[in-house]
Amino acid sequence: MPDIYSILAKNKENFGQIVSELSVDTIENRTPVEYKEEYNGERRRRKTSVGWREPKRLEVYSDTLVDAKGNPIRLDDKIVDVARIVTNFPKKTVRTAAAFMMGGKMNINADNQDDGFNEFKNVWTRRLKMQSILKCFARKVMSETKAAIVFYPATSVHWSGAKTTTLKCKILCLPDKDNVLYEFYPHFNDDDDMDAFMHRHHVLSDDNMVRERVIIWTRERIITAMQTWGGWEVKEVVNPFGLIPVVYSELNAPIWDEVNSIMDAREMRLSRMADTNDYFSEPILKTFGDTDLPGKNTVGKEISFPVKVDPDTGKEFHGDADYLAWQQSIDSVKEELSETRNEQFSGTSQPDLSFDNLKGIGNISGVSRRFMMIDAEIMASENMEVFGPAIQRCVSIVCAGIANITNIKYRQQLIDNWITVSFDSILPKDPVEEANVLSIANGGKAFNSQQTVVSKSPLTPPGDVEGELKRMEEDEVKAAERNNMVGMTFGGV
Repeated sequence: MPDIYSILAKNKENFGQIVSELSVDTIENRTPVEYKEEYNGERRRRKTSVGWREPKRLEVYSDTLVDAKGNPIRLDDKIVDVARIVTNFPKKTVRTAAAFMMGGKMNINADNQDDGFNEFKNVWTRRLKMQSILKCFARKVMSETKAAIVFYPATSVHWSGAKTTTLKCKILCLPDKDNVLYEFYPHFNDDDDMDAFMHRHHVLSDDNMVRERVIIWTRERIITAMQTWGGWEVKEVVNPFGLIPVVYSELNAPIWDEVNSIMDAREMRLSRMADTNDYFSEPILKTFGDTDLPGKNTVGKEISFPVKVDPDTGKEFHGDADYLAWQQSIDSVKEELSETRNEQFSGTSQPDLSFDNLKGIGNISGVSRRFMMIDAEIMASENMEVFGPAIQRCVSIVCAGIANITNIKYRQQLIDNWITVSFDSILPKDPVEEANVLSIANGGKAFNSQQTVVSKSPLTPPGDVEGELKRMEEDEVKAAERNNMVGMTFGGV
């Protein structure tokens, strides 16, 4: 595969050819649009999907018209729509996977805790809000199979009127609207290093015409081109980052694709069961003998049964009525639905965290809880093989943006430092269990100062730790005085 510089040099006079050569997906036969539609509830990606379930066609015959042989005449067939139950399993799978990867506490560490590191933390957490960006990015990749994060400098205006240059970022993914050009492609050299990234999209030009715009990032340059009636208007500027400010990740298929046949079977079974319940759930009134049924609009309905006398025996008799209700319970259907649900979750290595499953779990220990979720932890570890390098590249781009654009005084500190970002597990911790472990490790003695304990107390007034400690000392003095008064003895006369 030729590198980006060879492509740019070869097609210097034909920018359209450059766009054509770069508009190549890295994975053949991938259909992100269909993945996104299935993620949002569409079920027509496979012929086994419930969305392809055909309506029922019922034969209708006349009650009054008959043919020459006396048979009822057939009328136009009646089309009856069928149920198409769609579960939210794809969304639930993606949400769970993203939460187990990046839903816990975000930790930012560095070899040197200097001012440059503090500036990086401020930009990463407060301005860019990268934890939210990374979770959204992961959801897009796992559902659409590819996405990108683009970093760029922008001028921000403070409410005081002061203008500053800050870093911003946006996620490139499939657009919400159909028939809108919004494509992006990475380009890799022979060493599998990304040496360019292209974004094609529609914009509204100055003459109120929808035109195609292309942006190509390389390590040295940012090339922007607008398609016009006369060809392409191309502009080039120096890339201030010093590296391609784009993070790109991809998967071969959405993460629920491993169990798509099970999902189809379960949704089809649920739909058929819904049709069956609709047909049989309403009881049918069956009558015996003569009866006088009330009209359907009658209020205070009453069924009358004429009383007759048998002429032979002289006994009275009358009709009767009863409701015909469907009493059948098919255990095999219940077993199938239960098994397919379990296979869906186990096949995607995620726990079934529904309320019914969690309400009886009890107060189990932290170790037991981790063992119960070990499959999801394995899934998160495997997914981080894709997203771990993406996170570290985000770190490098943000460092480059600070060092070369927004705050160059920290350049050397950021160059000499190694910054990493990691996430704790989303599983809740048991503070009592952790405190017991620390107490045992410390020989049963206190392992925190009184000031630290008071600062963590939810009953301590905000920002008044010192005042709370002072009040505690006053309470201790008063208690000691009361004890001394009780212990005093007085001599008698």
